[in-house]
Order: sequence, then C-alpha cells, then structure tokens
Amino acid sequence: MKFIIISGTPGTGKTTISNNLLKYINAKVISLNELVIERNFVLEYDQERETSIIDEKKLIKNLDKMIKNYVKTSIDYLIIEGHFSDIIPEKYMDLIIILRCHPDELFVRLKKRGYMNKKILENIQSEILGSCANYFISKERELPLYEIDTTNSKIKEISKKILDIINGNVDINDYLIGEIDWLEEISNQDRLNEFFK
Repeated sequence: MKFIIISGTPGTGKTTISNNLLKYINAKVISLNELVIERNFVLEYDQERETSIIDEKKLIKNLDKMIKNYVKTSIDYLIIEGHFSDIIPEKYMDLIIILRCHPDELFVRLKKRGYMNKKILENIQSEILGSCANYFISKERELPLYEIDTTNSKIKEISKKILDIINGNVDINDYLIGEIDWLEEISNQDRLNEFFK
C-alpha cells in the first residue's frame, strides 16, 4: 500500500479532490480534520483565530492504529488529507501533493464557506507565503514535493494530474515545488498592501 498526502490551505480543494480520486484508484481517504472532530482531539479552541488547537500526540497515535488496520486490507493507496498533514510521520508518506489556489479565488471560496474576514485574510496570507509547502520543507523530508494549481481547473482535471503523477505519465518537473509563486505575482502587481497590513 502506498501513502498519498494531500495538503494545502483551506479552500484549495483537498477533501473534494481526495474523495474524487476514489473513482479512479483502489483507495481510502483519511481526512485529518474530520478525524480530529470525530475523535475529539481538540485541546482548546482559539476564539480569536476561529480555529481548534489539536492534540497532535493523540492524533498521530490514533492515525497509527488506523493505518495498521488499513495495511491489512487490499487497498492500493491510502490518501491522507489535511492542511496540517506535515505532522504525519514520514514513514506514512510516499507522495506529497500540495494544492494551491490564487488568493483572489481563495477569497471567493472561503467567503462562500462563511469564514469571517480575519480568518479569510489569515488563510490567504498563508497561501501567498506558501506555508503548507514550507512546513514540509522545514522538516527536510526526503520526498519530492508537488504542487497543483486548482484555481481554474475542474475536479476531474485536477484528479487526472494527480493520477498522472502517481503513474509517472507526466514530466514531474512541471509540478515540483516552486513553480507557483503568488507572492511574486502580487508583489509585481503592487497589491501586497491588500493582504499584508
């Protein structure tokens, strides 16, 4: 069984894409957010940032048990998705894909979710800075990191790109980390003040 990690800022399409991949490969999906809520791995709730502080130790211990059970089954892939998936032990990573979304489109998506403006801005800043990728880079993972822009693509198209990466049907250099740079784009447009006060 191979492990596919799908990460990205909230709103980039992790859960939707992960579940859509089940149409094409023999896989199961573990959503870290859902797991935290279902098993109550929340230490406290940060009212100001509108986010939960998770108990990483309990989450990893529980995830470890779940994965050991999945290993006994006949599935080919286990997809683990979540914006904080960098906390997963490297032994459970065979492929890391980070979904990206242009800040303007991300604003629209998060507004539709009902996020408050402060939380939207925090997530857009995170996306501009490439925080999800940087978390993996800072931990010096040995695996290559791939990025896919979900801004103007349909779910099926994004899934196909991931399947092509899995099956080695594309030039992976087109998807290596660093190809997407919202910070440079927004800086060149002299729009940094819109997102960073």
